[in-house]
Amino acid sequence: MERFRHRLARISSIGSASEGGRGCGPTLGGGAATAVAVSAALLLAATAVSARSAPRVVAVIPTGGKQPCASVEAFGRVWVTDLGSGAITSIDPDTNEVDAPNIVIGGQPCGIVAGGGSLWVNGYGTNSVDRVDPVTRRLVQRIPVGNSPYDVAYGFGSVWTTNEGDGTVDRIDPRTGKVIRRIDTESAPTGLSITAGAVWVAANTSTFVWRIDPSTNRIRAIDVNHVSPAWFAANARSLWVACNVENVVLHLDARTDKVLAVVKVGPMPQDGTIAPDGSVWVPNMGDGTVSRIDPATNRVTATIGVGPKPFVLNIGAGDVWAPSYGGTDVRRISLS
Repeated sequence: MERFRHRLARISSIGSASEGGRGCGPTLGGGAATAVAVSAALLLAATAVSARSAPRVVAVIPTGGKQPCASVEAFGRVWVTDLGSGAITSIDPDTNEVDAPNIVIGGQPCGIVAGGGSLWVNGYGTNSVDRVDPVTRRLVQRIPVGNSPYDVAYGFGSVWTTNEGDGTVDRIDPRTGKVIRRIDTESAPTGLSITAGAVWVAANTSTFVWRIDPSTNRIRAIDVNHVSPAWFAANARSLWVACNVENVVLHLDARTDKVLAVVKVGPMPQDGTIAPDGSVWVPNMGDGTVSRIDPATNRVTATIGVGPKPFVLNIGAGDVWAPSYGGTDVRRISLS
């Protein structure tokens, strides 16, 4: 936002100087005056376009709960988990308003995904993955999993969860609600991502990430040579890993397992997301900002101030949603 205000100030000053020159400065005649006027207009237009293209917070939405943690867009709504209140908030993206009473499920919910007609939420405090019906807005199933489930993902016909407390990943059959496979990581797994034909697992306590083949459930460790590669941002073509001790994000080639670039971001980077235009967005919990990375240059192109302790970013209704884990709201950020 500071950059945005700075650009607006520049536009204002350019406009004032131009007007002052016309009223008080020396008068140019004929083609010279026309050339100056055209140049000034082009400069002003270019600066205005630049300002309009800067990402910015367009809405601050109180969730009615405490410690907003993560979100997902599904079934016409943006759903936000409130870890401190044990609840889920539904927001109408057309109005940016909470459209119904919060769904109270208990159990310190954080990670949330949609799949198979349901919402799936990890219950950090209940050692469960909870299935919520978005139509009736009720908790319909509580599935026991490992110790301290940390993240949840839906893919390859299954629900997946990392269990930080016992170093495992559970694979759940969504039709039966039963764990069909428990996979040992020999670490403290945190973030999950589904991309490049595999399930990717991150961890806080090593320099490794893991790749699970969903057809065999076999797991393979990949050493990225950076401490605490804890969270992912991914799409079908790209995989990025946030290392929250070194304050960097790694651009990882999911085909070769090679680190392509190391990008410095803000303090304590967390669970990011990738926008439809390919830009990478990473929340920095340590200073309440979000970094936007250009994947073509592997450089941070914008830093946006948001709420306290932003945690898990997601794309919803064409924008980035940043829950304020250290507050009581979610910030909606325009891509441009």
